[in-house]
Amino acid sequence: MALSVLLRQRFAVREITSKYSRAVGASYSSGYRVGNMPTGPETLPYQVVLTRTTEQQPNAIPRAGFYPQVVAARRFTTLSENRKVQESTVMGKVALNGAARMVEVEWSDGGVSRFPYVWLRDNCQCPLCFNPDSLSRRVLMNDLDVNVSPVRVKLQANGSLLSVEWPQGHQSQYDWQWLRERCFSPQARSEREKDWQRKTQLWGAELVHNLPKADFPAILTHDRALHDFLALLDSVGLVLVQKVPCDVGQVERLANRVAYLRPTNFGKEFVVVNKPNPSDLAYTTGKLGLHTDLNFYDHKPGVQMLHCIEQTMREGGESHLVDGFSVAYQLKEENPDAFRLLTTLKVNFCNVGLDFHKFFLRQRQHTISLNDQGEVQSVSFSDQARDSILDLPADQVQPFYDALKAFDTIMYLPRNCLRFKMAAGEMIVFDNTRTLHGRSAYSLDDIRHLQGGYFDWDEIYSRMRVLKIDLGIKD
Repeated sequence: MALSVLLRQRFAVREITSKYSRAVGASYSSGYRVGNMPTGPETLPYQVVLTRTTEQQPNAIPRAGFYPQVVAARRFTTLSENRKVQESTVMGKVALNGAARMVEVEWSDGGVSRFPYVWLRDNCQCPLCFNPDSLSRRVLMNDLDVNVSPVRVKLQANGSLLSVEWPQGHQSQYDWQWLRERCFSPQARSEREKDWQRKTQLWGAELVHNLPKADFPAILTHDRALHDFLALLDSVGLVLVQKVPCDVGQVERLANRVAYLRPTNFGKEFVVVNKPNPSDLAYTTGKLGLHTDLNFYDHKPGVQMLHCIEQTMREGGESHLVDGFSVAYQLKEENPDAFRLLTTLKVNFCNVGLDFHKFFLRQRQHTISLNDQGEVQSVSFSDQARDSILDLPADQVQPFYDALKAFDTIMYLPRNCLRFKMAAGEMIVFDNTRTLHGRSAYSLDDIRHLQGGYFDWDEIYSRMRVLKIDLGIKD
C-alpha cells in the first residue's frame, strides 16, 4: 500500500519500523502498515513479523538459527563416538583455519560458525582478561597482539566448551551458547539487528478517541504495568496516566520508578503557572504553539511529563499534541523539497534568562533529523526558542521559511492535531524528540497548575531490558 494512502487513513494507528537505536527487541517489519491501537497498559504494542524465505544453496551445511556457510578444507578435532552428547545444541567439531585466521566450529545440529582469532583473544573470559562482576574487559588494546594465532583448539565438557591455547601458554574457554549468541554469520547479525529496531505507531487526531492510558498506582506498584507503560510510550510516543494524586511531587515519583529526573536550567522539576516576569512563555496564560522542549540543548531530554494538579474551570488551557514523525513523513510525500531542506539545514535555538540559575543555552539542530537509513529519528521545532541568528546564505532564507511554513501547516491540519483538556489528576507523558505539544490560551482570572519534569530514553530502555529479563517477557 502506498505511503500516501496510509497517511490518509482515518481512525487507525499507522506503524513503521525504524532502525533508530532506541529499540528494545521489536519485531522486524518493512515499510508502513496500518494496525490497531493498544487499549490499555496491559496490552503490548501491536507486533508485525516478517518471515524470510531463502533457497537452500547446493553443498551447503544446513544450520538451525543461522544461514549456512561454506568452509574450506580443514582438520577437525572430533568428539569421541561413545561420549554422551548433551540434548541441547553443542559444538560437534572445531578446527583452525590459518588462511582465514578463524576458528571454525561445526554445530551438532548442522552448520558452521567462524570466529576470528583476534576477536577470540580480545574476548577471553578468564579472570585475568575479564571481570565477571562488572562484565568488563581487562585486556587493553595497548597490550593486545592483533596478529595473534592459537597454538591449538579442542572441545571439552561434551562439546559445550571451546578451549583455546594461545602462545606463552595462555588458556581461554568459551561456552557454546556464548559463542552462538555472537556468531558472525549474516543471519545471526540480522537477528541481532532486530534488537536495535524501533516499532513506531504513527497517529493523528483520531487518537483522541482511543488515547493510550496507564494507571498511576499500578505503575508504581507492579513491574509488568511499568513495562507495558514504557512499551506504549516507546511505540506511540504519548501516554495519558490517570489516577495521579493532585499533589506536587508525583512527577518525581514516576521518574524514580524508571530511573531519575533529568535536571535542566529549570531545575529537577518545574511548575507551570502564570508568573510575573516569566523565564518561559509556558509561565503565561497565552497560547503556546506546537513545539518540542529544550532544543537549545545538545542532548535534549527524551521524555517529558506534565501533571495536571489544577485545571481552568472555563474555556482555554486545552492541550494540543501532534505526532511529529507522522507529519514529517507527510511532508516528505507532499513536498519533498521542503523535507530535504529541513533535514539538511540547521536552525539556531537559544534560551537566555534566570530560573534555577542564570543560563545562556544555544545549539543548532536539524528541524527533522534522519538516521543512517534515511528514517525520521527526531524532530526539533519551537518558534519561541528559534534564534534570530540564522546561519544560512541569504538566498536560502526564503526557501527555508517556505519549508518551515509547509511543515507547520501540516501539523495544524485537523487530521493531525489532537486536542483535549487534561483533568486534574491526569499526567501526559510523551516523547520530546517526536511529539510536539502546545496549549490554547486561558483567562488571567483562571488558575491552571501543572508540574513538569524530564527523563531520558537511555534510562527508559535500560529499565525495560531489566524488566524483560526479570519478568521473563518474550518478544
